[in-house]
Amino acid sequence: MTNDVPAGLEVGASLATAMLSPVSGGLLRTWTEDGTRLWSVDDPDGLSDLLGRGLIARTSVPDDRFRETVLLDAEAGTLLVQGRSTGSAEDAQTRAFRLGDPVRPERNPWTDLDHFLAAAAASAVARGEYWVVELGGWDAPSEPYCFFGVIDDAGERVAVIETAPVPRDTGVWPEVPDDGRPGTSVSSPASEGTIEAAGIFAVTAVESWSVAPWDVALTFGHRAP
Repeated sequence: MTNDVPAGLEVGASLATAMLSPVSGGLLRTWTEDGTRLWSVDDPDGLSDLLGRGLIARTSVPDDRFRETVLLDAEAGTLLVQGRSTGSAEDAQTRAFRLGDPVRPERNPWTDLDHFLAAAAASAVARGEYWVVELGGWDAPSEPYCFFGVIDDAGERVAVIETAPVPRDTGVWPEVPDDGRPGTSVSSPASEGTIEAAGIFAVTAVESWSVAPWDVALTFGHRAP
């Protein structure tokens, strides 16, 4: 790894592995073994462009899945994003970002989350992966969740998005009978448009969970051949 640390950016010795949320409205949340914290970030677009694209370090979580991780120096307010070991000199870098106390978002964080998840969906499909939006943290519960992936159905590529609990009165998700079913799903032939639509479907589901955009994290897995 090579370090690309801006001049004047402090990096101390107290680095901890952290999971992190998507960047929404200039804010992100980190989770370490010591707890969780909400931050503002000096370059939100630059950081968001690195996340969810299979570019940075990952850690394994149950069920043969994984989440992206960073190195956090909470005392210095520094986030180090390490590239994955792909053999590319460009990828094998560490990008540093300055963190600060959270501030009021200047743009709609839900719109940011929609755009991020749509881009992450397209990237995951290209890598033969799926993603699941879940609550953040090292011990996330199995629900709520929202799954997106492209599967092969009788030789046809089908985009599938599934969520639990069932979203109600969203205007996006189809209404289903209130018969106690644990979740619901929508599928359609895979195309650029249906893959991009994963963003709005997932955001609408997350909004029904009564959480903020920075309270969730992406988990990835490999699609079965």
